[in-house]
Amino acid sequence: MKKTVLIFFLMFIPILGGAQDDEHYHHNHEEDTIQQVHTIDLEKEVNASTKLENNQDKPVKANLDDFPNLHPLVVHFPIVLLLLGGILQLIQLFVLKRNLDWVILLCVGTGFIGAYIAGVYAHPHTHDLSEMAKKVLEQHDRYAEWTIYASALGAVLKLGSLFLLRENKIFEILVFLVLGFAAYSVSEAGHYGSQLVYIEGVGPQGEYLESEGHGH
Repeated sequence: MKKTVLIFFLMFIPILGGAQDDEHYHHNHEEDTIQQVHTIDLEKEVNASTKLENNQDKPVKANLDDFPNLHPLVVHFPIVLLLLGGILQLIQLFVLKRNLDWVILLCVGTGFIGAYIAGVYAHPHTHDLSEMAKKVLEQHDRYAEWTIYASALGAVLKLGSLFLLRENKIFEILVFLVLGFAAYSVSEAGHYGSQLVYIEGVGPQGEYLESEGHGH
């Protein structure tokens, strides 16, 4: 009987030792994890403090060179001008005033130039986007491209209504359809652009953007 008890005791010694080693491992692992979390938090605090100190030295109004890309500074002009051009063209269907045609042409022509600059010369180049961000960017670029084409066609048609087909109601309806589509496409491009920035996080502080010196 004593031999049997001794044998069972000897058999449980390795098990007890392994349990103690496992407990010791988990305890050390938890300590390492806590230490890593504290290190990360400390690094975040240091980075935030450094960024705050750097921002305090900067002027309130940023220079153009401080922006990672000039697209946000340019793109708002065609949005406003093309939407305004579409609204004014709708009013023109009822009043048919020649002076209003000049105002519409100015809005649409300037809107086309702004859309072209924003879509071609100031278009941001991205990298390392998520799959969702890539899909949103694809839709944004599609509507931006349609905006350029529609606003260019609308400006040409408006020139035609000024010098070739004056106060022609049918032609003005055609112009309105084109400018209405331009207004719609630029608003959709703006929607997807806002989604990229505020939901997908593309753009703020240069996130996911290449520097101006890089190509596509």
